[in-house]
Amino acid sequence: MLKKTAESKRDLFMLRPEALTLVYDKEHPLYDPRVEDDPPENMILNIMMNGVLQPINVRVNGDKIEVVAGRGRTKSTIEANRRLVAEGKPPLLIPCINKGGSDADLFGVMVSENEIRREDNMIVKGIKARKLLNLGYSVHQIAVTFGVTRQAVENWLATDELPQEIKDAVESGETTATAALEMAGAGHSKEEQVKRFNDLKEKGVKATTENVKAAAASSKNQPATKMKSRKEIVKTIEEQNAILAKVASEYDLGYLDALRWVVGNTDDID
Repeated sequence: MLKKTAESKRDLFMLRPEALTLVYDKEHPLYDPRVEDDPPENMILNIMMNGVLQPINVRVNGDKIEVVAGRGRTKSTIEANRRLVAEGKPPLLIPCINKGGSDADLFGVMVSENEIRREDNMIVKGIKARKLLNLGYSVHQIAVTFGVTRQAVENWLATDELPQEIKDAVESGETTATAALEMAGAGHSKEEQVKRFNDLKEKGVKATTENVKAAAASSKNQPATKMKSRKEIVKTIEEQNAILAKVASEYDLGYLDALRWVVGNTDDID
């Protein structure tokens, strides 16, 4: 039945992920070492929330329906289904596209799907995260949607608050998003951020994270702390020991005076 379903259409059809065959034979033309990896938790949570959004590629091989590309999605959906069923929820189906072609053609499809990708930069991620937030998503839901941590989402949202001039500099490679966030600092206005950025440009200094930190320290007359030499450390220890000895001595004398008062004798006690 599954085989007929897969052979009946060359576009899209839905199958249970448990019915698909993942190739573990290292000599098989469709073997990919990543099939040995455990499904990532962020993908499992995303699929539990949204289902499988991108179809996987499969082929019919005898009585098997082999996964050509989409091993991670398949394994993650199997685990997602296990958890959903345990929660009393219906399991998910996975969208499949039946791919024809030679072993070499299908192996090429597998490589292309995994390697030919373009990831958004932090500025674009910030725009998308902000839009989801405005549409009612929580930071947690956004993190699950992107498959990242809450801290990553908060950083992206922070980049969305940067002045446009600095956003443009990040996208052009003139500075990095991390350095831009450092320029934003603790509560700096957008005008102050742009000024700090332009000050570095005028000095011919690239706005890296290290240079931004150094400029901030310099503006506060806070040069980097110099590490003490071993001789200086030993001297400091000796000075502190002398202070502690003096304090301890004064404490002991005061304690002895108190005892003398208790027994009504202020003379020396042997």
